[in-house]
Amino acid sequence: MRKLLIAIGIGVVCYSPLRAHDEPVAKNPSPAFDQIRKLAGKWTGTQAAKPGDKMAGPLTTEFKVTSAGSAVEETLAPGMPHEMVDMYVDEGGKLAMTHYCAMGNQPHMVLTKSDPKSITLDMDKAPGVDAAKDPHMHTLVLEMPDANHLTERWTSHKDGKAEETVVFNFTRAK
Repeated sequence: MRKLLIAIGIGVVCYSPLRAHDEPVAKNPSPAFDQIRKLAGKWTGTQAAKPGDKMAGPLTTEFKVTSAGSAVEETLAPGMPHEMVDMYVDEGGKLAMTHYCAMGNQPHMVLTKSDPKSITLDMDKAPGVDAAKDPHMHTLVLEMPDANHLTERWTSHKDGKAEETVVFNFTRAK
């Protein structure tokens, strides 16, 4: 009898967390977060070549909806030495993103502007980054003219000023 009760207890404990994932957590996503979720899948594209640019040429990115629909993970340049990850979530009903950068910092960006075809995120905070002097990614503009095309405009800052904007043009992989 004791073994049966232990087995039932273990079953309940193990089953409960699984049941928590039956329904998506993000039931009422913000319109901007919903736009990001619709990017799920693999994308192929390019970045215009600039002298000495490590990311010039062909490039891929992948968006994956995770955490029962409450987060979207983007892996930019998967498998390459400069691979980066972005985690998009709704924070208090507003789109936010943390960029795990190849520069070794993690700028946290929040929605500053959106419409059905574009989203703009600007740095809000970044532990260990002094925005007035440290180099960091500061702004991301996502342009989605249709369901199969995506342009990412990444603007870096240094010494408190915009330094350069890198543009990636992607097409949804078939």
